Amino acid sequence: MDLLKRLCEVDGVSGREDFVVELLREELKDTADEIRTDAIKNITAVKYGSEGDKRPKVMLAGHIDEIGFLIYNIDKDGFASIVPVGGWSAASIFGHTVRVHTRKGEILTGVVCAPPALTPEAAGKATKLDKLFIDFGMPGDKVKEKVSRGDWVAMDTVYTEMGDCLVAKAFDDRVGAYIIVEAFKKYSNPNIDVYCVGTSQEEVGLRGSTVAAQAIMPDIGIAADITGAGDTPGFPATMKICDLGKGVAIKQQDASVICSPTLVNFIRDIAEAKKIDHQMEILVRGGTDTSSMQKFGGNTHATCLSIPTRNGHSPVAIIHKHDVETAVELLVEFLNKAHLFNL
Repeated sequence: MDLLKRLCEVDGVSGREDFVVELLREELKDTADEIRTDAIKNITAVKYGSEGDKRPKVMLAGHIDEIGFLIYNIDKDGFASIVPVGGWSAASIFGHTVRVHTRKGEILTGVVCAPPALTPEAAGKATKLDKLFIDFGMPGDKVKEKVSRGDWVAMDTVYTEMGDCLVAKAFDDRVGAYIIVEAFKKYSNPNIDVYCVGTSQEEVGLRGSTVAAQAIMPDIGIAADITGAGDTPGFPATMKICDLGKGVAIKQQDASVICSPTLVNFIRDIAEAKKIDHQMEILVRGGTDTSSMQKFGGNTHATCLSIPTRNGHSPVAIIHKHDVETAVELLVEFLNKAHLFNL
């Protein structure tokens, strides 16, 4: 999974996906018939089929942005306040190191800090995002020479193998981008046209996939993204979503979409026939690019292949290798049979 490692080590918060775009362009240049980017920083690789005059268009979507921060204000002592880009909880980032990408092209290391809790009452209160700041370890005048408002901030987490699992900062959703790219390279079906889209700005409102879906107008849309797990101590058993290590999750519904039942069943039948480990996902909160493709693709059957994840939206998300492998396997099998789906 070298590509997954490289994808997770690259920084690209929403709106600043350029490094990821260039990595994917290099990765796909020998596979795609055409590669293009648009103004919102979607990257689309296309592989055209050769059979038939009106081939089904399949759009694969894995978003390439990650949640992060922008530098907001810098005080006289060089401590910088931050504003979130995407959904964070303050508790998940306090004490972590970050990489600050400056307008001048430097990448600076900082530490996310919070005011000390000096009383028992203060210690019992949860830290709020608007109280966090970055310590650069430099005097104020030197910080202000290097850092300015609007510079963007990514977490500084080393991609790590941990038992049968993987730990990284940006599985949401570089693992989805990895899955669609690997499937795009491996499938063989001349009866379909496939649009493999690394979508931008998903974390701030599914923006890139909305633009891409309207441009492509796919017949079938398959997103790849993370989902929750709920297989850890203290999580209510009645609310569990998935288990790590039991296979790819086929989305039926989340807060933003009711997936095409016929497409869900078609993919589920393939998984059962090929004996690919899988789970069925129902997510009561959150959404993915699936809903953009369904709403803005014109007449699109859409669903999502999801990777169960612990510690989502944190600097140390955890996924299982087997779930990633089964996701790639199932997506390849689907693409090889996609022309048989009754549109």
